[in-house]
Amino acid sequence: MLHQITATVLRMKISWRFGLEQADTPGSPAAAAQRDLACRCVQLLARARDHGLLAPDADLEWTRRVYYALIGEALHGADAEPDADPAVVAARIVDTLLHGAGPRR
Repeated sequence: MLHQITATVLRMKISWRFGLEQADTPGSPAAAAQRDLACRCVQLLARARDHGLLAPDADLEWTRRVYYALIGEALHGADAEPDADPAVVAARIVDTLLHGAGPRR
């Protein structure tokens, strides 16, 4: 599920890049929507933790911020890989979030 959500987010953000430039004014509907999305993301990460995909003591707010940062970096890299399949990029993001860049054990 996290992979599907990530791929969808990438497709939307690539299509609506101008929206990334917009500042969210505190108290605005856009800012409220961003807070709601962040809350829902933490809930999704809690489910992933409950299923053993994240460490039991994982800081979910920090993990959400790292997840957002990975998506942001993927979008910045989209200029270098304009034909990259969002599903493939999403797999990289989720793999990095769940396993880091270290060797698999």
